[in-house]
Amino acid sequence: MRITPISLNSVNGYGALSAAQTRQRKSRVSLDQLKNIDDLSFIPNYQIPFTSIQNSSKLRILFKYNLPCIYSGVAMIDPKQVSRLIKSGAFEKSSKDVVEILSRYKDCYSGMEERVMGIISARSKIHPDFTVKQLLKEIEPVYRRDLRKKQSGIFHNIQLEINKLPQQYQDKFAILMRETDKRLNERPVLIPFSSYEFKYKLAKIKDNILNENDLKAKKVMNKLMKESKRLANSTNEKTIDYQIKIMGMMDWILRKSVLKNNSELKDLIGTSKARLTNKEIIVPFSRKSYLYDLGRIIDDLPDDIHEKIMREAFRLPTSNEDFSAYMVKISGESSEKIVSRILWPYLASVEHIFPKSEGGADVMANFAGATTRENSIRKSIEFTEQMKLRPNTPYYCQKYVNKLIDLYHEGVFEKYRINPKYIEEFKDTIFNVSKGQIDLDISKFYEPPKFLSNSPQIIPSL
Repeated sequence: MRITPISLNSVNGYGALSAAQTRQRKSRVSLDQLKNIDDLSFIPNYQIPFTSIQNSSKLRILFKYNLPCIYSGVAMIDPKQVSRLIKSGAFEKSSKDVVEILSRYKDCYSGMEERVMGIISARSKIHPDFTVKQLLKEIEPVYRRDLRKKQSGIFHNIQLEINKLPQQYQDKFAILMRETDKRLNERPVLIPFSSYEFKYKLAKIKDNILNENDLKAKKVMNKLMKESKRLANSTNEKTIDYQIKIMGMMDWILRKSVLKNNSELKDLIGTSKARLTNKEIIVPFSRKSYLYDLGRIIDDLPDDIHEKIMREAFRLPTSNEDFSAYMVKISGESSEKIVSRILWPYLASVEHIFPKSEGGADVMANFAGATTRENSIRKSIEFTEQMKLRPNTPYYCQKYVNKLIDLYHEGVFEKYRINPKYIEEFKDTIFNVSKGQIDLDISKFYEPPKFLSNSPQIIPSL
């Protein structure tokens, strides 16, 4: 099932809306409000990205040479290199060893990742034997206090607005805030089991597993996915016993498999079993869940009141924009996930210069290298619009093609049998999609190659 991302127009949580409801909700807020939504659904679990695009293997070979991103100029990190480090368990070792690895990419980091790296580097000198998780967990209370201070003011403002409403809304909101307080303070809460939610999360984990190309792990995931399909969509007196039985079978499959130590699977199945048997579990506060639940409570209110309350709720800090929220979020994750979060934005990915969703072809002439963050943010935006968002794109495209030309002259293209015409094709594609605004200089491409070889050469056209 496709889970609809949360937005100001969909926080009511009732699934499909009537046409009238949809028109009513759409009038409540303009699109510029959506920029603050804590929804990075395109980067779940920080998996190593975009490695299966057809005909992109030659470009992915070049990722090991730290190609610059065409939108940000960042020297991109090779995803295969990071995958190997994850498989070897390198990120679960002492922080001293992890910092040594991450320092290789010190010129890549910016924003929150740069701040976290600075903290990890400094703290690792004090506790070199701590894992990355242990380092952050030690200082997490400082950021939690700061975050709670910001959240409490917003909750207070929402409460003032709710107090103006009839008692039925106040009662429902009081229940929501009691649950919210438990989550904020990491106390157990009772959460009904959701088959849709379970299948969605399991599918996301499957994507990560398949990306690692481990045949045995793939077989296990296929078995788990097959079992999950037997789960009834609704949980009630008629279905719950069978659901518990299926979850027990999935737990048995996991414990007997090569994935028995996979923390995500263990946590998902473990918490699902607890939820099916009405046991309370500790669940961190989620801004998305809060917006969803609040939206359900006030769904039938007039537009102006609904919008006023939700606008205030959307001011709750997100981990994308608030550093304290970011630190609290990652501190609860494994060392591997924390490090993956730091590296993920700077991993190299295959970018369709002319978007695939708009008919862009899976051919080298339409491929370029972009960081995972920039690739994900652009999505299917027209290239000329992307240039407005990233004004330095012409400079970085030139930097990218200069690197390609250097690799060509160093013999890398010949070594891996990459057709050097890609350089000319890249220039032409960029010229076309930019509507003539970017005319790259590839004159150095036509200079005699610096490498010698007896193998046949593909001579650039003049």
